[in-house]
Amino acid sequence: MTGVALDNEVSRQELAHFLRTRRERLTPADVHLPNGSRRRTPGLRREEVAALAGLSLTWYTLLEQGRNVSPSFKVLDSLAGALNLAEHERAYMHQLVHSRTFPQRIERRHAPTEAALQQVADSLSPNPAYIVNKMGDVLGWNEAAAEWYTDFGHMPEARRNLLWWLFTVPEARVRLADWRRDARDQVGRLRAVSAGFPGRSCVSEMVDDLKQVSGDFRTWWDEYRVLNTEPQVRRLRHPRHGTVPMRLVILADGMHPSLEVVYHLPQLSGH
Repeated sequence: MTGVALDNEVSRQELAHFLRTRRERLTPADVHLPNGSRRRTPGLRREEVAALAGLSLTWYTLLEQGRNVSPSFKVLDSLAGALNLAEHERAYMHQLVHSRTFPQRIERRHAPTEAALQQVADSLSPNPAYIVNKMGDVLGWNEAAAEWYTDFGHMPEARRNLLWWLFTVPEARVRLADWRRDARDQVGRLRAVSAGFPGRSCVSEMVDDLKQVSGDFRTWWDEYRVLNTEPQVRRLRHPRHGTVPMRLVILADGMHPSLEVVYHLPQLSGH
């Protein structure tokens, strides 16, 4: 049952909160259990999750309390099955536990790659394209992206970040027709990235800053919702062209996958 010691307090608490929020989102019917007697709290009971995962209630409770126990790979996979986790949620949980042993490597900047990706972005005009890293720092953009989103060059370099724009610049709520959905999705993607950074890090510092300035960010961060970079359609508003749905296509350099070009392909009607 034991595995790598989860000796980082932040990681322990993050895992505890994640397990609890995933447990509370499930109903007995979701895991083929009878509803039973009247429930005072939302979701499954701890003893139900423990039984589904083949764990003792005491040991599972220690995990949800953020105690210093050591779940093995097998235990984490059992919990993923018991909680009906998607693959990227399972990966997030493993990363939380094993981030000290297998740290995640994310490049924030790489000048030669950025220059090459900027050429790609420019070649994609007249469709919008911007360059970001996994934290959402905007590293480059073409003229169409400035036209459909904003001129990122007017933002201070330290705050030239997609999440910072979404949550602190009123223009974002105008340009994104589904701002609430898109902003919440970006929070879920940052949550996935954060698992690879135990303790204090550039990610936790950015999270703390955004919590200070945005109640929406605080609320959605505390949901512990985890998303991957699956394809999506984003509806953008333009003062002259109106609202246009665009499919986001991610292009990355295989040698430096932390840096990406986000290309916007106008969505044809009926597709």
